[in-house]
Amino acid sequence: MFIARKNELRKVKSFLSSDDNAMLVYGKRRVGKTRLIKEALKDFDGIVVSYQCTAESYEINLEYFTAEVKASFSIPFLSFKTFYEAFVFFVSQKKRILVVIDEYGELKTAYGAYATDSMFQKIIDSLNGTDVKVIITGSAVGAMKELLDRDNPLYDRFGCIIHLNEFDYYDASLFYPGLSAREKVAFYSVFGGSPNVLERLDASRNLEENIKMLLLAPDGRVRSFVESSLIQEYSKIGPALSLFSMLGNGKHTYTEIKDKLDPSNTGNLSKQLSRFMDNDAIRKVSPINHKDEKKRTFYTLNENLMRFYFTYVHPNRSMIESVGEEAVFNGRIRGSLNTYISYRFEEIVRSYFSRLAKRGNLPDIMDIGTYWYDDKKLKRNGEFDCVLEFVNGYDVYEAKYLEKPMSQTLAESEIEEIEAISDFKPRGIGFVSVSGFDFHNDNISLISGEDLYSEGNLAD
Repeated sequence: MFIARKNELRKVKSFLSSDDNAMLVYGKRRVGKTRLIKEALKDFDGIVVSYQCTAESYEINLEYFTAEVKASFSIPFLSFKTFYEAFVFFVSQKKRILVVIDEYGELKTAYGAYATDSMFQKIIDSLNGTDVKVIITGSAVGAMKELLDRDNPLYDRFGCIIHLNEFDYYDASLFYPGLSAREKVAFYSVFGGSPNVLERLDASRNLEENIKMLLLAPDGRVRSFVESSLIQEYSKIGPALSLFSMLGNGKHTYTEIKDKLDPSNTGNLSKQLSRFMDNDAIRKVSPINHKDEKKRTFYTLNENLMRFYFTYVHPNRSMIESVGEEAVFNGRIRGSLNTYISYRFEEIVRSYFSRLAKRGNLPDIMDIGTYWYDDKKLKRNGEFDCVLEFVNGYDVYEAKYLEKPMSQTLAESEIEEIEAISDFKPRGIGFVSVSGFDFHNDNISLISGEDLYSEGNLAD
């Protein structure tokens, strides 16, 4: 069953019916690129040639590609000396033809980056005015982004570009619709938004059982995906294990990372961090009121699944092997799991407001993020979970991952603390409580967990 991706699906279908000849779809491995294209092709009236590149030689790739062409056209005696020659053949057929070149980065590795890009520049230019289209896809996000650089041969050659990301908290919840809002938050906080992972979840079992079965067990399918696919892919960029282990469920400044990973100050760390960010592995975050301040700028892992793995699984591999999943869950995870999820809940709240903003439901909004305050008078500092910046001020929302409805007493206490800050006066204060509220107050915004997953407000 095809879930979500409605905007992306519209883009692919629009490309197929347009006069454009080339499209780029890229995103991390197993994020759903192939599934998206297959869904769009259900209504495509033409011949499709789909080929997944390998890291083998150019000649081997051409041989495999030729075999796919033979099968697609039912012509057993075809031979091409180059990929370009194959596309000349496609044009000569005077038919609607779509060629999907999957894992393009592998071909670049085999043949050479500039040579491959130059070859496909010539191919795409030759398709102008024909009924032949090509979709290039790739999982090496950084390498695919390079195709969009001004000095790349393929610059400005794509009529449509899709950077396919993981599902956010709302779209991920469509894989487990029967759960409560609190359970949905917990599942997303641990397993994230990769379709490949979400399809492996068993929503008939609770979170603890899924963690043990899929992530802690040495042969767990999600654990195997992380260790044999994601980590190996990221390790091609730099010291992924060292960096990810340090970040875990936290966030660190550049100085903290450098002191631990690059104490000799070789100068390589900055480049490595940039490459990890280009490949969607980590991201740089800062409060919306201190965006240019280095000591308030942090690096954090970009995926919930990787956060959980490096917080709880990777450090405890030996213990899992010696005493088993049950003991590790009880001894190392159970006591802190709610705290772990509560940090991820703050990001879900910000994502909720982002979805509202993109739908036009928050007029005059300028930014969404955290807000750092430092009240010298009260000798108090801290960070608000979620702040919406508007042209005329800030709205502050505190995120509460509580087991029971939030009480009026707790809300009044939080409001009193916010209003006591001498140099910050928000235009509005609100709360997002995953378990709802046991009171009503027309003067403050109260958003429940059910509101976070309301189809009427958030569905595409």
